[in-house]
Amino acid sequence: MDLRARMKEKGPGLVKTGHDFNDNRALSGDYISAEELWACTTCNACARECPVNINHPTLIVDMRRYLVMEQNSAPGGLNTMFSNIENNGAPWQYSPEDRLLWAENIEMKVG
Repeated sequence: MDLRARMKEKGPGLVKTGHDFNDNRALSGDYISAEELWACTTCNACARECPVNINHPTLIVDMRRYLVMEQNSAPGGLNTMFSNIENNGAPWQYSPEDRLLWAENIEMKVG
């Protein structure tokens, strides 16, 4: 519904003035909050029930991607994971050398 409201508000201005139209409002933040975007579980129930076949999860995931990539805004747990991937090459906080230490004393039968 928020997407439709934004489209109805910005659409006429875009038609009149073209791509340069700017009303200093944004879909993300002014219409849809980050909390709303991250609350979606992407279960796809809304898309299955939509009478006009709108794929809502695709739109939500794209808006989340915009928040992360362009505005550097993500929930704390994701920021931790991103930092771990950057520093350790994996989502865990362990260095690559220490990842298999948990399996040191495990005996495995071969054959």
